[in-house]
Amino acid sequence: MDKAGRRIRAAFEGLHSLLNNPQRIDLQALDTLSPDDFAVTEVACHGFPHQPTCLAYDPVQKLMAIGTQSGAIRILGQPGVNVNLKHNNGASVLQLQFLVNGGAVISLCSDCCVHMWNIRLKRPEIVHSLKYNRERFITMHLPFQSKWLYLGTDKGNVHVLSIETFTLSGYVVNWNKAIDLSQKVHPGIVVHLSECPTDDTKLLIGYECGTLVLWDLKERLTDSRYQCMNKLRSVSWHYDGRQFMCSLANGSLMTWTIRKTQEPAEIVFPLANVECDSLSGQGGGRAASKQFYRPIDRLDWFCQRNGEQLIIFSGGTPFVDIERPPCITVLHGKSLSVLEMEHPIVDFVSLVDTPYVNEEQDCSAIAVLLQNDLVAIDLKAEGCPCFENPYSMDIHDSPVTCCAYLSDCPIDLIRALYAVGSKQKRRGYTAKKWPLTGGVWGSSPSSDPELMVTGHSDGSVKFWDFSSVNLQILYRLRTAKLFEIPDCHVRSDFNFFSITHIALCPASRYLAISGMAGHVIFFKFSRQEDCEDVTVIDVPLFGNPLSTSQTDLLHCDSPGCSQNVGTTSEGESSAESKSPSYRPLKVKEGPVKRSGGYVPGIICLNSWPSVSLPEVVTVIVLNSAYGLLAYGTDQGLVVIDILRKCIVLVMETSSLYGSSDLLIRSPKTNVTSCEKNSMSFDLSENRQSSEKSETGSNRPIGTPEVPPTTKSHPRMMSIKNQPTLNKSKLAYTRDRGTKEPDSVENLDLGIDEGVCSLEFIENISKLDLVNGPMLWVGTTHGSILALSIDLPEPDHRLGSPVTVHTSGFCLPKNSGFILGLGFLDSQCNLLLPPVKFFKELGHESGAAKNRVLRRANTLIGSVEEELSRKIDTGESAIIAPPAGRDSAANEQYVVVCSERATRVISLSTMATLFSVKYDFPFVQACVVTFNAKPLVVGCFSSGRLAAYSVPSLRVLLDIAYFPQNLHCLETVQFGHQGAAVYMCSPTELLKFAISSSFAVESKDILGSIYLPCVTPQPPKQSFFKELFSISSRTLDREELFGGLSRKPVKTISQRNPQSGHGLDAATRKSVAGASEIQRAKMALSERGEKLSDLEDRTTFLTESAKAYADHVQELMLKQKNKKWYQL
Repeated sequence: MDKAGRRIRAAFEGLHSLLNNPQRIDLQALDTLSPDDFAVTEVACHGFPHQPTCLAYDPVQKLMAIGTQSGAIRILGQPGVNVNLKHNNGASVLQLQFLVNGGAVISLCSDCCVHMWNIRLKRPEIVHSLKYNRERFITMHLPFQSKWLYLGTDKGNVHVLSIETFTLSGYVVNWNKAIDLSQKVHPGIVVHLSECPTDDTKLLIGYECGTLVLWDLKERLTDSRYQCMNKLRSVSWHYDGRQFMCSLANGSLMTWTIRKTQEPAEIVFPLANVECDSLSGQGGGRAASKQFYRPIDRLDWFCQRNGEQLIIFSGGTPFVDIERPPCITVLHGKSLSVLEMEHPIVDFVSLVDTPYVNEEQDCSAIAVLLQNDLVAIDLKAEGCPCFENPYSMDIHDSPVTCCAYLSDCPIDLIRALYAVGSKQKRRGYTAKKWPLTGGVWGSSPSSDPELMVTGHSDGSVKFWDFSSVNLQILYRLRTAKLFEIPDCHVRSDFNFFSITHIALCPASRYLAISGMAGHVIFFKFSRQEDCEDVTVIDVPLFGNPLSTSQTDLLHCDSPGCSQNVGTTSEGESSAESKSPSYRPLKVKEGPVKRSGGYVPGIICLNSWPSVSLPEVVTVIVLNSAYGLLAYGTDQGLVVIDILRKCIVLVMETSSLYGSSDLLIRSPKTNVTSCEKNSMSFDLSENRQSSEKSETGSNRPIGTPEVPPTTKSHPRMMSIKNQPTLNKSKLAYTRDRGTKEPDSVENLDLGIDEGVCSLEFIENISKLDLVNGPMLWVGTTHGSILALSIDLPEPDHRLGSPVTVHTSGFCLPKNSGFILGLGFLDSQCNLLLPPVKFFKELGHESGAAKNRVLRRANTLIGSVEEELSRKIDTGESAIIAPPAGRDSAANEQYVVVCSERATRVISLSTMATLFSVKYDFPFVQACVVTFNAKPLVVGCFSSGRLAAYSVPSLRVLLDIAYFPQNLHCLETVQFGHQGAAVYMCSPTELLKFAISSSFAVESKDILGSIYLPCVTPQPPKQSFFKELFSISSRTLDREELFGGLSRKPVKTISQRNPQSGHGLDAATRKSVAGASEIQRAKMALSERGEKLSDLEDRTTFLTESAKAYADHVQELMLKQKNKKWYQL
């Protein structure tokens, strides 16, 4: 009892001391962020719409809309106008229809719902919705300037919907009344609906079985019937309204005259006489060949103003070659062109110059929606070249495997990348501008340039300008060209060149990437061409001793001695030659001329334990001020000197603890020192293994789920593309949520511990163990270790080696993987590692060559500007640390983000000041700056987005935002000032912000989709055409579909109005009426001008009549006084 009482009393005393800790209270006073500062806002969605289904075009507004299977709608206009819409239920979009120049889009979804979107708003919203309960809508048709929408169903009926009230009319065209009585089978679903161009009382209905019906809307009966010999796919009218052409499933085109219903006027197989390998020919076959042809899914028929016929269709190629690519055929007069596509064709639209279908139309281009691309083809240019797509539709050319996001990138880096990338632009495009010109650009509320770097499975690295709503490609780097093609028998299912991690220093423009084969490449940026040799470093297998050449490399006095690190000398020991290591990649030998841009400097090849067991890099980080590159694997840590191009440290994770836990952990084997007081290497040949139970967390989006090999870097959007590897793994699993003990005493020594987090920092603390340049290492067991870095004097940097050794300092153990580390000064400002700027690298000489620039930051841009000014003026750019190591101003704190908890720890006392634990594990977490204050932000496995204040770790934001898809969550990348991005699909990149101020400013960044403009005048018709088409003008649709039609049954459909309230509703109403008011003003102005002209002409006629009357009166009086003989 006394023992329990003492425990309770000790607990209360500890709680009392914790609450009365003056250091804790002072830190809480520095926490100024509040929940009102946070709100999630989607900025833009970039990339190609995933799994597209349909395409629509507005010829007046010059806008295009793309629907997808996930219920998303992408509206595109001029370059920079890119708006993404999303249905709440996620139903597939079957068809899209613009209200031409009406500021609205109608979407038909697979859940029997019809929605109307108001695109007059900067953030379009659904204003009307209708759900049909009895039948399933298949197709729809909205005639130009009509208020009634035709809807075809799966049962063959046609309904009419009012787009003003979004209610169904009682007017229904039933299939049994449309078909012939002699037809005993159901005609199938409705695949086509269109009005006659010259007579809007006639509705053409096409059924799947090949039956076409010309329905008289006014008389409510069938006018004509036509029967095709195969299944119907598409129909297109001739502008004169006397003929129409239909495409069939057997690859033929059939032309019908509306007055001749017994047989078609013409049947043609357009690609019957075209050779398979040719792209152009003359004419088409007029008789069905014995071959079989693919269906013609889509057809457009135009008569241009020069009198030539233009027929465009997709499909129809013969089945002579199964692997023949899909084609778009353009039949212009007697000339036929077959355009092969790289991907299956989903849909296409013809970009015409007028919305009126009853006149001749000039089609200058076509937009083809492919399964993985959007292509616009210039029909006026010779050879039909493509337009250069201004949108970022090629992100997924090679699957994205990892990304890096810089929200505060220097503008000089973006300009330099654009300068070198402009020389890489592809040729072969038309010289004309992009045909879509709708919408208006918005102004970006952020003044900081943003950069996105994506790594791909083919080994390429792409740099994108992310500063505005338009994602623009800057530069492309190909790493696979540095290596010879590996042997296929090594791993046939393994992509050796796939990029796994990216580390970019924007100040020095240093770049480091890691590949799936365990290789690491370091790049330098150069404006001029380069032809230097690449230094190859063969990194030994963990647990094996260094070779003679590698050991001698640690004592080299100049960088020239490290040029042939990868060579193996004949004098190596037999133990070295028998080491079970394997390197499948071989670097190309000899100097290669390389253009300006990123030039490779060092290639590190890690040894594989076996032919089928790669050593995968888990995290990579570099520092330009120290001249070091560090990367970790699931076995240990490697540090490379990028200035002297040599190995600094190769050590297993178990050896990193040093003397911090000698009482707990005994070394596996003896440790041999390669250099005095510098570094240690584990010479053990025993590699203990265990099976890692985490599955499927790092596979690429859209690929089969396979067990991963590593834990992705917390500051990297990483998607691994690797097969199952029977490699030694970690016992801790994220899916189980196993809680690790806080003490290392219970650590299982039989489980390998990997490195999952690295951070360079300049520490100033009361403890001598953590002072000066440090490398902090986070492990997969939740340990945080500190390694000391001893740098030589600046004058001897290239001649003396850098030493990295264990400091014996270890922070309290955490639960799970270490996802991120953040360091704070005494005022709780986020500290960044020291850097060296690119300008200094270009003017390095003497002692200034290795000048260290320390950024104890809060505002990165102001510090960079000040340092750049000092460099340009020749002043000293060294920011000296404050004097007085024991003063309170030198206190530093570390923020530890692990999977299950976040802690704020004092480096001087090693006491945990603040901590918070989570119900669900963090998938991504990091420390960023927000309004010049540090912030912990991350996403949970449950799909929730959370933000915590620093240092008090109060909850500032916690909402359900992400889909519960682990592969999407692992791609979340957070930047400073609340910006963030993630891959919402395998082909799309979504940018969002968590700042409430950004939510207000986002209206300006989005711009406008709809611009009020005057509708083109209808074509002028002659007197006789107007006389004979008088019947079309006497049709009163309001009376036909509204007044005279019977009321529909209320249980058939359900209307869901989406109208708002208050100011938003008033805003929508005012915006919706802007076009009508503009038209009324123009009509009033025209009427006033006509009345003014009429008044002038009336006044002129009145004055003329008065003058004529006076003249007549005068003449009469003159003649009246004359005698008869005077006449």
